[in-house]
Amino acid sequence: MRLREKLTVEEKVAIALELIKRERSLDEIREHYRVSHTTAYKLRNLFLDGGRRALGRHERSEPDLEARVRALEKHLEVGVDAAPRVRARASGGAKA
Repeated sequence: MRLREKLTVEEKVAIALELIKRERSLDEIREHYRVSHTTAYKLRNLFLDGGRRALGRHERSEPDLEARVRALEKHLEVGVDAAPRVRARASGGAKA
């Protein structure tokens, strides 16, 4: 049973934060936002999971960036070696 229409992003964040802060009871939060307890806890869990992913990305991003830079540098080295051959073909085609 749907208790209300769609929640805004701001309302979803507010519900999640209120559940985390525990300044009001679940029943007070549910009545205020007109949501079920299942919806309230799903929003809280999504909020926490998103925070965990965001914080975890920072720890993984530096090695990933270093690996990408190395791969791009290797690609550029190969591209520099291949560049004269590409130019030779292009100039050869222009003469014909």
